[in-house]
Amino acid sequence: MNEFDKNNFELWKWGLFYYNPKDSNLVVSKRNGLGWTFNFAHKVSFVVMGLIFVLIIGEILLSLGVIKL
Repeated sequence: MNEFDKNNFELWKWGLFYYNPKDSNLVVSKRNGLGWTFNFAHKVSFVVMGLIFVLIIGEILLSLGVIKL
């Protein structure tokens, strides 16, 4: 079942994080219509966010010269 409703405030934790276990989409449009956000009920969203975090930290460490390739 795919139930995406921007105006259902029960699906938005703290008004920022979309959490709907019934929605199979990994990425949904934000409530205000400007951009996209993850469905944090989808387990893959945490994997993707973790990979993004690791890439950002790796790039910072490379630019500081802490790690070298």
